[in-house]
Amino acid sequence: MNPMHRIVARGLPRPTRHALLGVALALGSALPAHADLFADNDARRAILELRQQVAQLQQTQQQQTQQIQQVRSSLLDLNGQIEQVKGDVAQLRGQQDTTVRQLNQDLAKVEAGQKDLNQRLAPLEPVSVQIDGKPFTVQPAEKAAYDQAMAAFRGSQFDAAASGFKAFLDQYPASPYAAGAQYWEGNALFGLQRYKDAVTVFQSLLDAHADSTHAPQAMLGMANCQVELRQLHTARLTLEHLIKRFPQSEAAQTAQQRLKKLK
Repeated sequence: MNPMHRIVARGLPRPTRHALLGVALALGSALPAHADLFADNDARRAILELRQQVAQLQQTQQQQTQQIQQVRSSLLDLNGQIEQVKGDVAQLRGQQDTTVRQLNQDLAKVEAGQKDLNQRLAPLEPVSVQIDGKPFTVQPAEKAAYDQAMAAFRGSQFDAAASGFKAFLDQYPASPYAAGAQYWEGNALFGLQRYKDAVTVFQSLLDAHADSTHAPQAMLGMANCQVELRQLHTARLTLEHLIKRFPQSEAAQTAQQRLKKLK
């Protein structure tokens, strides 16, 4: 039995199967012989086409596989480059952090050095002061020396005050404090009962600073020293000269009262 006949008859009831087989035999005997040959050619052609398609598919698959491998290789290279870049960025960040930290440390050192320098220069920088109602600029050490001598005088330490004012005048003869230093030196000497030395100092003040606000009081102090030295005539002349030269001063009013007592 032809294989086709077996396929057609399989699975059918026996009567039906016999009937179909009969029909198939009849048809098979009726077809010409070249029909089998035509079917074989079509089958071969179909097989060849299938083989070509399979070959094309295999070739396409190989190409795609190669492309995928190339893409994978490119991705691996790219990933390696990305990791390298990440490493470089991390290194740069580390270097930047180190640089910033070093810069901050350097700035801190500069600021500390500037602060230390300012502290060292502070005692050397001139300061503004008011002396007898007028503004002046003096050196810090100059002001400190004068203030120290004044503190000794206010504490009734007349010996230290007299020495301090004399040393001040020797070091700062042109100081705006000079007239005041001479006046208070004379008063310190008066407190030490060194009347002759006090007269000399008061006279130096009048010679060097005739227009000083301390001049009237210096003349009064000189007259007091002359009284203590029993130079009464000279004391009266000094008081009269004070009243004539500085008539509006408080020292002049005091001088008038002293004159009355000396007559």
